[in-house]
Amino acid sequence: MSLADLLVLSPEFRTRSFDMVPLETAVTKIKRAFPDVETKIPNDTETIVQRVAASARTANWQEISTGDVAIALLASLLEELPIPNDLQTFLTAEAIATTNPRLLDAIARAYLETWSSGSAKTSHLHSLLIARADKLPNRWQNLFLSCPEFLDIEAGPQLIGNRMATVVNPYHWLIKEGLPAPHGSGFMESAHTAFLTQNPNPKTIPALDKLLSWAAPADAAKLDDKRSAEVIDCILSPWTTASCPPDYRETCIDRLITLFGDPRRDNPAFWNLVAAPHRRVLNKWLARKSMEAMFQVVTEAEQDTQNNNHWPGRRLFWMSIYEDGRIDEAWFALGDDIIPIANKLHQRTGDKSYLSFGRQIPRKGTCLLFIRIGEKIFVEGSHNFRIHTFPNPIRPTPQLYASSYNINEILLPKPHADARVHTGDWKGWVRDRIKQT
Repeated sequence: MSLADLLVLSPEFRTRSFDMVPLETAVTKIKRAFPDVETKIPNDTETIVQRVAASARTANWQEISTGDVAIALLASLLEELPIPNDLQTFLTAEAIATTNPRLLDAIARAYLETWSSGSAKTSHLHSLLIARADKLPNRWQNLFLSCPEFLDIEAGPQLIGNRMATVVNPYHWLIKEGLPAPHGSGFMESAHTAFLTQNPNPKTIPALDKLLSWAAPADAAKLDDKRSAEVIDCILSPWTTASCPPDYRETCIDRLITLFGDPRRDNPAFWNLVAAPHRRVLNKWLARKSMEAMFQVVTEAEQDTQNNNHWPGRRLFWMSIYEDGRIDEAWFALGDDIIPIANKLHQRTGDKSYLSFGRQIPRKGTCLLFIRIGEKIFVEGSHNFRIHTFPNPIRPTPQLYASSYNINEILLPKPHADARVHTGDWKGWVRDRIKQT
């Protein structure tokens, strides 16, 4: 028995046998009922470490609990704070000698959090757990019995990753088995990588849901940004060279935008972690959504005007260009008088595309559609707006995904070689310029 086993216990408790099984059983039931409520290292860890260090120097433990020592031990093992040499010596001895559940819990957590293949530290913590296997808290005993792969210091992460790939919801499965932190570092980082390698071409909605339930559990915090981005890479990778079925594409767009935001305007630091080829896939999908939304908004806005017969043909033309694979990105901007129409369409359909646009000023009734094809930007618009192409020497090229646009900074003078009214063979004019990209 170590010193920590005796802390803050009255003399009679130091010798009397006490049955901990009912208490640990109750604790296990609580943790299963509330799986995401975990004991966290307190914010005042540094203060606790200093207090434990002072007690270790003076051998006065009256104000120190076993929990304090466990916190200091975990901080030491995680190497998140500088630990005085004398305290480190004390904690190392405690870790080797202890049978206290609180300290063994800290050792088990540190084993997983700091796991590294071939690491001497991993081997040392592993040996401590094996030597005290019958003294571990029930949670850890149950976990290691049901998932012995966690104690395989070489192939464990690969084996757990393989098992994660066989269940519907990997996060909930790990919580049910008793793992405190499925999104933890060390062991679970490697298991995460192994899990993704088991899903190299997720092309079905169940496979999509499995990956997203891991990255963003419904009842827990998301994975860190780096690993979440890796999940998105896995989801989008099949579609860099293949055409995606419409139903899957729509589901994928909806899930990703709901969980992580629109990559064209939200969370740029996060989306930059997603590989560029995969961002291009998603941006191309979103281009279709933006074009369809823009055409529907304009159709509704002009349904009672003399221009209402113009848009079906324009819609068919531009969507045919998209279906030919030529359009890389698209974005639209609405005048203030048109924005309420987009809001109503969103309320009616639930389609988030009706909320992803810029504001066009100062013409309150005019809508603009920005289309990138290779190095060229084409600008289509309502209310007799001529088709414009950029770059050109007169105006700066409009930037996609801006929050607002001044139409007067876009309009080219009349006549101009890079602008064309919708008369005659305007479609041929557009196609000729597409060929030049």
